[in-house]
Amino acid sequence: MLRPLSYMVLIALTGYSPLWVTNVANRITNSAEPAAVTVTEKPKPNQKKDTWGQPIKDSAEFYAADDVTNFQIELTKKWYQIAAKAWGSYGPVEFWIVGNSENSAAMLDQKYCKIRKQKDPTVNLENCRNRGHNFISYAKDGNAGLNTRRNEHDKWSGFIITMSAKYPGPSEEDYMPVTLHECFHVYQHAHIDSKKQSERESRNQKNPWWAEGGAEYMAQLLYSRQEGVRPDYLQQKMQQKLKSLNDLRDGESIRDIPYGKRGIIAYDLGAWFIAFLIHKTSEEAYQVRFFNDLNRKGFEGSFVKNFGGSSEKFLDEFHDTFLKSSLSDKLSILP
Repeated sequence: MLRPLSYMVLIALTGYSPLWVTNVANRITNSAEPAAVTVTEKPKPNQKKDTWGQPIKDSAEFYAADDVTNFQIELTKKWYQIAAKAWGSYGPVEFWIVGNSENSAAMLDQKYCKIRKQKDPTVNLENCRNRGHNFISYAKDGNAGLNTRRNEHDKWSGFIITMSAKYPGPSEEDYMPVTLHECFHVYQHAHIDSKKQSERESRNQKNPWWAEGGAEYMAQLLYSRQEGVRPDYLQQKMQQKLKSLNDLRDGESIRDIPYGKRGIIAYDLGAWFIAFLIHKTSEEAYQVRFFNDLNRKGFEGSFVKNFGGSSEKFLDEFHDTFLKSSLSDKLSILP
């Protein structure tokens, strides 16, 4: 494995090698001094009507530990706004930004649990404070992740995105596409109405090839289209992901690789599958039409309707033909 396994945490993380920041980030001129307050946006009151899956007018809420710089806060806001402009604004969304200090992360955890209780009075504060993957773990290990709160038990539904100071940090180019990656997960989950775990899982797929592959490719694609990003960025990133071909076992399908030690294979080659699928159909068929039909038709029904064949058929062609093609042929499908 070329990248640390610690880069893959929870259900919506993505692993990246550190890169230095590009001119895109350098154009943000906010102060690099630590943020003066923990909460940068006031929490929105609960909505009485369930508006899940409908575009919203409210922006995301942003919370940051007291050792997080204003630069990182503004950088995160900027790329959230780029994602919302490209894919629509769904929510409610909260961003929690963690720095390097474990003490500051612990204080942010206290604020987090207070907000959880405010938005859902049934939340058990002790369970919240003692949850397994808290902000202290982000201060220690870095990474980014999405917690989708949509189930039959919680009174509040929404998206909680956590960003940190490393793996990637705000001075790394990867911080921007990672933010977009988590935002595309919001888009994916916003198009699944059900509160039943089994129904959400069936539409988003249990293993990471589909959801993570989609979030990863769409994030890299959108980032590559931004002003100031080098023209060969997407080809370079996607070529790096082909290294996971060395770890794909004979006769193995990316569909069968679960989260965990080998999950990065499904992330990388799943991104290539989405690129392959879009090349065979269209970006609109994937990004718009598939998700619009997902609730009504389910995963396979929407897949067949919008791509003209079963997921098994496309996966077979992907493994048996596309992955065996030359590097130049693979790269030729990228925009």
